[in-house]
Amino acid sequence: MVLSNCSSCGKLQIQHAEILCVECLKQFIEDTHTVKNFLNQHPQANVMDLVHHTGLSYKKVKELVNR
Repeated sequence: MVLSNCSSCGKLQIQHAEILCVECLKQFIEDTHTVKNFLNQHPQANVMDLVHHTGLSYKKVKELVNR
């Protein structure tokens, strides 16, 4: 058994293939869907539009868009 810290929240977890804990992975998926849905409805939107209309932080939006 290998222990590691979640790369997002730092919570101690048993190492799996994912680098995020279960809660952070769920939040990541939810945030990804939020960004994807907004961009599907507003294809010309920029990063600041995403920040203002989704409620996500600038850092989180940049992280999701750059993936």
